Amino acid sequence: MKLFIFAITAVLTAFSHANADVAPPVQINGQDLVTHQLNHIEMTSPSVKATVVVFLSAKCPCSGSHEQTLKDLSAKFSAKGFQFVAIHSNVDEDGALASQHFAKASLPFPVIQDDHAALADQFGALKTPHVFVLKQGEIVFQGGVDDSKDSPKAKEHFLLDALNDLDQGKLPQVKLARALGCIIKRKD
Repeated sequence: MKLFIFAITAVLTAFSHANADVAPPVQINGQDLVTHQLNHIEMTSPSVKATVVVFLSAKCPCSGSHEQTLKDLSAKFSAKGFQFVAIHSNVDEDGALASQHFAKASLPFPVIQDDHAALADQFGALKTPHVFVLKQGEIVFQGGVDDSKDSPKAKEHFLLDALNDLDQGKLPQVKLARALGCIIKRKD
């Protein structure tokens, strides 16, 4: 019974946290897991159409299935003034394992190590992948990349649609989409 009550409490806490008004950071500072360089990503720069922040995992199959989609979207939209950044927040994933995984994935944007899941907490990120699109520091879309745990099988492409809307000078028609994937592990 205690386990059941704990599980219900955890789900309700996560649900309420995900739906709270999120005040994202105006900048992300951190070390890239692949290059080990310090990065400073400004999310209110007038020269950037929007910033795509995606929380990823080195072990989650759902997260891994979306890496090619994210590479393709970055290739298409980076040239149009969009910036992309990934954040690795899972405290149960060893840094060396994560570095190897993301080096092999060859993402064309930084993958910032989020020690203690501080950025995940600031954004209210719950799963991997969980995407936040910011325009001038305001979240204009959040949720899943698409409607499938296996990205090549997706029928709805939430992130692509949001980026197309923004590229056309409109706010995304869909502002919130269900994020599928593995729970971001935080310290107990």
